[in-house]
Amino acid sequence: MKDRVILAVDATGDDLTVALAARGKRYRARRSAKVPHDEALLPAVEGLMKRARISWKDLDAVAAAAGPGRFTGIRIGLSFAAVVGMERDIPALALSRLEAAADACAADDVLAALPGWKDEVYHQRFRRAGARLKADGPAEWSAAAAWPARKGSAESRGLAVAYGPVGACELLLTAARRLGERSLPPFEPFYLKPAGYEKPRR
Repeated sequence: MKDRVILAVDATGDDLTVALAARGKRYRARRSAKVPHDEALLPAVEGLMKRARISWKDLDAVAAAAGPGRFTGIRIGLSFAAVVGMERDIPALALSRLEAAADACAADDVLAALPGWKDEVYHQRFRRAGARLKADGPAEWSAAAAWPARKGSAESRGLAVAYGPVGACELLLTAARRLGERSLPPFEPFYLKPAGYEKPRR
């Protein structure tokens, strides 16, 4: 079976990231917040496809970060993936960035963690059984001051803590695994905070 050509986008953070898996290679691009993500996304994707020498018709799947992250960015990425999936009649995946963080860690029992708003930390436990990865508990968040204790508790119980930024390139691994398992997640946003949380207070 030929390698799948997978496009992934992550608009949930300050920078926009896009990544492409094609012909055994990975291509990636990053765009700063100087240009709004909704304006930068399509040119970034088309530039990446030009580098990889593929066209829209070559895509086998498209994935977008469903969260956790910034509300507007989540909506931008999911809207883009939904349109591409519908127009090309290919699977569109809404992927958890926490699941992608766990996928990038080789441990069988891992606490995936991401930097969040105002130095908070988003985290969720995952367990691996063979090639399969499953969440073991709900996604949560800790205030900056509470995170060291939470991290220490996880490590004392033998969990590997995978902490760090996750972007479109990391989503490619999760997308490939999900497609191989034929276990596509629900196509919906993944919010950990109530609507309007990021709006500045007056």
